[in-house]
Amino acid sequence: MTKKQALTIISSFITAILLIAALKYRSYTTYKTYSFENFDSNSIRIHFCPEDRCGDAVVSAIKSAKKSTYIAMYSFTNRDIAYAIADASKNGIDVRVYLNSDQSNEKYSKAVFLKNKGIPVRYHKHDGLMHNKFAIIDDDIVITGSFNWTASADKRNDENLLFINNKETAEAYKKKFNSLWERDY
Repeated sequence: MTKKQALTIISSFITAILLIAALKYRSYTTYKTYSFENFDSNSIRIHFCPEDRCGDAVVSAIKSAKKSTYIAMYSFTNRDIAYAIADASKNGIDVRVYLNSDQSNEKYSKAVFLKNKGIPVRYHKHDGLMHNKFAIIDDDIVITGSFNWTASADKRNDENLLFINNKETAEAYKKKFNSLWERDY
């Protein structure tokens, strides 16, 4: 065996060990479960971006909705999530979206797209930012965390996203959503 062949074998061996270690470490630090059909009550799912594709998890949750999806989001530019919301509305799901006021004219905001699909969209009209980032699915599941529904949050930023399946928590978030939704109308 030549020195070059030995170095190639050693290099391949080290790469394999590092890959196995990385996969083992990743299995403890990610929580990629995108099916919400069997999401047990009183459960929490945690996702971290960019590695856990948070946008895909949100799309899956919206697609699982049977009756309602209410959203309070600071920044919303994610095309896939917007299409999932439009599809949900088209399929008879009650959808409402409440956004920070700058989303009414932000270049990449999905607010106009959603309005054009017949989805009720309202904007925060008070001092300060509407910095909430949450959604309530079917009065059961709360989606919250630092994750804005943007491409940057999904692909570049370090973000977190929680899915909480708990009726009491959902009730508290829905009460907050309704107070935001009705405040100026």
